[in-house]
Amino acid sequence: MDDCPEVFNFHIERARQEKTRLLAKQMDQDTTGLLKSFSHPSDSLHSLSYGVFCGDVADMTNTLPKKDYSLMIADIPYGFRLAGSINDEEPFKYNQLERMIKDFAKLTTATLWRIVIFHSRDQAYSVSKALKSTCHAVEGLTW
Repeated sequence: MDDCPEVFNFHIERARQEKTRLLAKQMDQDTTGLLKSFSHPSDSLHSLSYGVFCGDVADMTNTLPKKDYSLMIADIPYGFRLAGSINDEEPFKYNQLERMIKDFAKLTTATLWRIVIFHSRDQAYSVSKALKSTCHAVEGLTW
């Protein structure tokens, strides 16, 4: 967290804690549709809030309310079948990616929004193609 502004450290840590909690809970029971919002308790300068949705992106239009979402971060299935991974038997394909992006576009009322998709190297082409087919401006970053 050294390379981000100090004000965001609280939010990043809370998101990490919530993701860990949700993953542990998902192993025990289905948490589809869980959307929890957070905001910094003493942060009057920045009105930053975020939500964590743990569920099937194929059902997000039926689960999440229409709102002014400005960012979606998705960690899609890679198909690696690693121990401890949940729902990672098959990698996301182009049609699933395109639908996920279009569904997010239907859900958000924001005029400007961003999508960050964590994916495997093998999925890079499909992710790029799905973004370009749906979004007006696409910037790709390989890390």
